[in-house]
Amino acid sequence: MAPSQHPAGDKMTRRSAIATVGSVGALSLAGCFGSDDSGLSGEIQASGSNTVAPITQIAAEDFETEYGGVAVNVEPEGTGAGFQEFCRGNSAFQSASREITEEEIDLCGENDIEYTSYTVGQDTLAVGVNEDNDWCDQITLEELNMIWEFQSDVEQWSDVRDEWPDEDIALHGRDSASGTFDYFTGSINGEMGNIRDDYSATSQTDEIWNAVDDNEWALGWGGVGHLRSLQDAGGTLQTVDVESNHPDYEGEFFPPEEQYIAEGQYSPLARPLFFYFNHASLEEEPDLIGSFARFYINNQHQFAEEVGFYRAPDEHIVENHDQLESVLEEIGEDPDDLTVERQDP
Repeated sequence: MAPSQHPAGDKMTRRSAIATVGSVGALSLAGCFGSDDSGLSGEIQASGSNTVAPITQIAAEDFETEYGGVAVNVEPEGTGAGFQEFCRGNSAFQSASREITEEEIDLCGENDIEYTSYTVGQDTLAVGVNEDNDWCDQITLEELNMIWEFQSDVEQWSDVRDEWPDEDIALHGRDSASGTFDYFTGSINGEMGNIRDDYSATSQTDEIWNAVDDNEWALGWGGVGHLRSLQDAGGTLQTVDVESNHPDYEGEFFPPEEQYIAEGQYSPLARPLFFYFNHASLEEEPDLIGSFARFYINNQHQFAEEVGFYRAPDEHIVENHDQLESVLEEIGEDPDDLTVERQDP
């Protein structure tokens, strides 16, 4: 079962187009300055995760369409690199595919950056192989560790299982600036950054899946949203069922699909997705920043599903709204004064 079912048309076209735009690096301004009757105007800098950027990009496009005086500049340099900008006060919004680290918290503290985080969707990291791969339909966590750990001596498929081909594995994954990299290495190899150094690393998830799609002997890992976008565009790569570490399902294997994420079987490679925003930017432009944050939260289910991710539980929307309103009240702003009205599920 695919993560989200949409009829053919605008949503799927936009989802595929955004994935394509992401492959060239920074996402350009989604629209251009126009006009509307609200009076809301200004520019918002949004840094961070390449994985979450397609969700933020859709939020930016729709917000700009609704409020023609606003431009949202989405720059997906990776979660780690994005936090370096965010914690120095160079961006108002930060998309993140993992939680902020202690080192990043310290950096924000050094620069007097106060912030809050909001859960806006759920993702899963998929392990993918070429359509001609007819031997690897399941893989254990131990085997993933064997392949990807630092100084791994796995070179051929047969080094993993004797019955697999005596062919070199072409390995593809995210680079060290990525929150996806941090999450995968921590989950599979026990420590963030613990990984072999002889694989093809990239900041762009769609490059991983395109490489796997083109090579019978390839294996890669990355966010499932980009993989679904490639499949929508005609790509034929397939996912591998991964062993679960859930105590109720140990020894069982599950695909990266919504039902298994919601029920916890696809663990440890399922994860929440976040955005963070800088309180100083909210104080400087409360209606602009607050309205964009509220607009994002109001529509986060739709935005996540449009690009192949999964919706977070409804209670996160309520928690996100409550937290945003609490921050507004702390800085002396009335949440009811925002141009965008709150919409609960």
